[in-house]
Amino acid sequence: MRSSNQHPHLGLLLVFLFAIVISLVGCGPSSSESSTASESADEDLMSPEEYYAANPDFFHFATPEDLPSGLTWVDGMDQEVFASPDAKRGGTLRSFIRSFPPTLRTIGPDSNSSFRSVLKDDNIISLTERHPVTRKFFGAIASAWAVSADKETVYFKLRPEARFSDGEAVTADDFLYLFYFMQSPYIVAPWYNDWYSREYAGITRYDDHTIAVHLSSAKPEPLEFASVAPTPAHFYGTLGPSWVQDNQWTFEPTTGPYELLSKNIRQGRSIRLTRLKDWWADDHKFFKNRYNPDAKHYELIRDVNIAWEKFKKGDLDMFSLNLPEYWYERSEGVPEFDRGLIRKAIFYNQVPRPNTGIWINTASPGLEDINVREGIQYSMNFDRVIEKHFRGDYTRMNTSSDGYGEFTNHDIRAREFSIEKARESFAKAGYTEQGPDGILRNQEGQRLSFSLNVVKGPAVDIAQILKEEARKAGLEINILALEGTSSYKQVMEKQHQLALMGWNIGLPYPRYWEGFHSVNANKPQTNNITNTANPEMDVLIDQYRDSTDIDEKRKMALQLEQMVYDEASFVPGYKAPFYRAAYWAWIRFPESFDVPLSEGPGQYGLFWIDLDEKKEILKERKEDGSRPNDVLIFDEWKDPS
Repeated sequence: MRSSNQHPHLGLLLVFLFAIVISLVGCGPSSSESSTASESADEDLMSPEEYYAANPDFFHFATPEDLPSGLTWVDGMDQEVFASPDAKRGGTLRSFIRSFPPTLRTIGPDSNSSFRSVLKDDNIISLTERHPVTRKFFGAIASAWAVSADKETVYFKLRPEARFSDGEAVTADDFLYLFYFMQSPYIVAPWYNDWYSREYAGITRYDDHTIAVHLSSAKPEPLEFASVAPTPAHFYGTLGPSWVQDNQWTFEPTTGPYELLSKNIRQGRSIRLTRLKDWWADDHKFFKNRYNPDAKHYELIRDVNIAWEKFKKGDLDMFSLNLPEYWYERSEGVPEFDRGLIRKAIFYNQVPRPNTGIWINTASPGLEDINVREGIQYSMNFDRVIEKHFRGDYTRMNTSSDGYGEFTNHDIRAREFSIEKARESFAKAGYTEQGPDGILRNQEGQRLSFSLNVVKGPAVDIAQILKEEARKAGLEINILALEGTSSYKQVMEKQHQLALMGWNIGLPYPRYWEGFHSVNANKPQTNNITNTANPEMDVLIDQYRDSTDIDEKRKMALQLEQMVYDEASFVPGYKAPFYRAAYWAWIRFPESFDVPLSEGPGQYGLFWIDLDEKKEILKERKEDGSRPNDVLIFDEWKDPS
């Protein structure tokens, strides 16, 4: 799952939210906008059918006889399977979250937290899915598809057996409803409103199991846009102004393998997803032997140190070792590791890297000055962070779109740490006098001081290094360490000055409209957290979105990244070409361990729990037996560069 076509919106990655199964990966106006909509809502309510009738240029109804002749239908089923035939069903995966999700909605205010991937991104099936090894598509809900000659329309035949998690059949009506839903102001999600209006020209229903998705313009890879996921028409019905509030803790029926029952939500304590016993895709070639645990239990553990102790005791099944502290010292000399009861693995993947770094709010007083922003760039010593905190295992990011191959601007290098260049930039902004505390001041006596939003935990240590190094350049960084949900809310409400964080990004191209177009600036609940508002950049972003030519799109991507650099509102941080994990030996993986597009060991659901092995290991733990304990290295897809 998690093909970028079905989830075009970017997900917020608050640095080091450690739940190993959550793949470390909201869009809507403020509450005042929501209340304004509510005041006039009653008179504007339209049922789905009324909405379709009122928009005949978008919603089309035809018969199978109206399908164009000469279509070439394909299904992508000639590719190799990537799950293991040895996988076993059963058991409960025990994991943890460091903050409780602010809502179970995956759309609307506060919905874009890291737990969204568990609820939707990794738990939904679209019309087609991208094969995580070949990167080509295969039919999922669709049994076959055909692309028009002009690449503006994709026709789909739906599998009659496809079901939502509540047992209701997936039909063409659920795809029409998707657009009714996503275009509605009542979901309070302007990004989705724009995307599903701007990128699509309409949808045609031929019968219960045949549809066509019409794009607003030809696309180099039409399936990337046309392969959408259904929204259950039977579940929401007619939308109204109270939708956001009414569905704050509602789990939307999904086409994926897990459901969340209300009885399994323990507010502020835990969330437990359970496997559908008769999931409609269990025998599908590319879903068979995947998503094997009967349940996935997420316990709220705010302190990662406590979570680590629970993992060593066997109360948690897997744990991220991306932090060097855990990969090196904290896993050394632990009996369970030494005896091979817990295994360590490093997996080299091939994914666009989360753009982790410092995001500067250009609308915050003092930060509107580009000289100040450039000075901050030169004051952030991420090389020191990589050397000291990450033991040299990570590398420096250079752009906001590293990992996109020819779409990444390789001519751009992140500004180096330079006290001299930082002070030169600050001087241009008027900060020429150094106070007795070592911090620069301007003629009005205003100190060069800003707050840095970080999530409590290991990110604070990173921020502390940056703070100490920045002080050498005369810049004071005040660390504002918040619990994950609070940090997320502050950033999405644009109440931060600087934020250490990153966005999960997806294939196939870098996206700029969400994070840098002025239409998303100076308003809450959008991804433009730098409040960038550059008219020249806006024009190019719009052209980039509309471009249907790969070479033209690539050239514009390089230009846009140069503009991001020139704006100096994002300080590139660090990246890792791998993920590292520890897991009890009763957790089993395929021979290749994972797939190149995976960001973490749980994303594609390839592992399983060997319950017989678990009994043996728990027995051995009380005795003196040992197993192989070598570090497992999977470098088949390691970048040779």
